[in-house]
Amino acid sequence: MTFTDYPMSYADVVVHKLMLQDVIRTEAYETALQQVVRPGSKVLDFGCGTGVLSIFASRAGAAEVYAIDRSVFIQLAQTIARRNKIENIRFYHDDHESLELDTKVDLIVSEWMGHFLFYEAMLAPLLSVRDRFLAEGGLMVPGQVSLFAGLVCDDYFHEDLSYFHQRPYDIDFTDIAEVPLRQIELENLLPEQILTTAVPLGTLDLHTLKAPPTELVGQIVPTQDATVYALCGWFEAQLSPTVTLRTGPSDPPTHWNQILFPLPEPFSVRRGHELTVRISPPKESDVGDLGWRWSIEDDAQQIRITDLDHLERLDQNLVKGRLR
Repeated sequence: MTFTDYPMSYADVVVHKLMLQDVIRTEAYETALQQVVRPGSKVLDFGCGTGVLSIFASRAGAAEVYAIDRSVFIQLAQTIARRNKIENIRFYHDDHESLELDTKVDLIVSEWMGHFLFYEAMLAPLLSVRDRFLAEGGLMVPGQVSLFAGLVCDDYFHEDLSYFHQRPYDIDFTDIAEVPLRQIELENLLPEQILTTAVPLGTLDLHTLKAPPTELVGQIVPTQDATVYALCGWFEAQLSPTVTLRTGPSDPPTHWNQILFPLPEPFSVRRGHELTVRISPPKESDVGDLGWRWSIEDDAQQIRITDLDHLERLDQNLVKGRLR
């Protein structure tokens, strides 16, 4: 599955259906809010969508809930709340810059996480809302998120992404053959398709984080020789002291899946030689899946990839006006 297969318009009911059908995601938030919302507290739901988290917060005992969304879907969220006889939610058709409240809140909840956290570019806006409206000592849900990389050792992915190198239909596709090997995809990997040891890439504390990270770096010392054909990335979100939302290959599948970061050529991992993995998310002003960078290296070799490379090469081959 590629990122172009994933519908990104949050005015589309199908998108909200997809997320609500993710029972692991939705029930984790419901349970966490039951644990952390204090009776009489004020809750802000940033990027509220259908308003489901606002409704959960209201049911958990919040006195007031502020539901914010920049999509026109906010009108339907308000209608859904009223139909369910929820009267203490205030709805705002705003983003992080235009929102104005006359009060601070005790808790901010948001399901802001895109694929491998960063795809939907909501982290920086969320931090802005936190800085403006969260009361001192207030809670963030999730409170922290941890990131991981896996080393994909199943050669299926390399063979599949090398399709154009095989001259299908006896046609030379050299000009586009490398593109799939340098472009991220969504995959639902199985535990046996990656090495058993994951690479920890760090933890973000949503209460103190100043800005989205520009690079994630992790090291491991492999315990076995292996051939790696791609990296994959996932996250874990701590929603409450006892509720953690996990999205890795060994966890029950969610709509997030994992991001696959292909390697143009196989990388030989050697037992006992420290391995470094780096993944740089796209800048939050970028659109879609452009701008990811990733690399893998040890003391003898390295592979570095940027998701923009293939587009830049294609652009260089285009001539303004009529192609000749």
